[in-house]
Amino acid sequence: MELRGKLICGLAGVFLFDLMGIPFGGLIGFFAGSLLGHYLFDKPKEKAASEGEFKAYQRRQGEFLYHVFALCAKMAKADGAVTSQEISHMEYLMRNQFRMNDRGRAQAIKIWKQAKDSTDSFDTYARAFYNDFGRERHQVMNMMDMLFAMAAADGKLHPREEVILLRAAGIFHIGRLQYDRIRSRYYQSQSPPNQQQHWSPLDPHYLILGANPAESLDQIKRKYRALAMKWHPDKIAANGASAETLRHAKEKFQQINEAYEKIAEARKSK
Repeated sequence: MELRGKLICGLAGVFLFDLMGIPFGGLIGFFAGSLLGHYLFDKPKEKAASEGEFKAYQRRQGEFLYHVFALCAKMAKADGAVTSQEISHMEYLMRNQFRMNDRGRAQAIKIWKQAKDSTDSFDTYARAFYNDFGRERHQVMNMMDMLFAMAAADGKLHPREEVILLRAAGIFHIGRLQYDRIRSRYYQSQSPPNQQQHWSPLDPHYLILGANPAESLDQIKRKYRALAMKWHPDKIAANGASAETLRHAKEKFQQINEAYEKIAEARKSK
């Protein structure tokens, strides 16, 4: 609340009314001056400050929505073609959850298409979001929930989608118990109920290779080699693949190599 105008005008009123010799002039002058200062100086400043806070809030909401539709687009594309159910879910977000007007929906669709067609990885978009909202924990958890909702829009969890979700959890610093709690709202857990799981940064890497921590490094290496041969860009290109398929193969091949390197490095350091 602004007080400067009230105080300055109030003191000026005390001085002026005292000079005029009005009974109780100082008291009357202070109240009259304070009232005048409030309407001439303080109220406009309070209004401007309120409008500034509202505009800042709108900008922040706009930044969050940008990340929502960009990350959801990358999630929808994770298992290949975007389905009609995923598009319908995006429409639900725009119309029901965020209640966007026509202009807002047009902007959201533009963001969705740009992210969907971008060659930048999901991780790049996820890190950008976390850099902007990492300190707002409720927004981070909201984003994780929305990514699960998008993955579940077509009624199933594709292995590539789970890789993306685990990578998001790692980037967002979401613990395994929190991850499983959100997951259980969309999918039935396949783990034994008495088996307590703990988050590990290696989880997404094991998932990429179709391996698990209980396997030996030799067993994991065999799985790695089989996947590397399947997704090698040269092999894909030799089969006359499209540019989009080749781009996906290169990204997949890079993820496979990175996954094995991270697991092997962790095993050697033990």
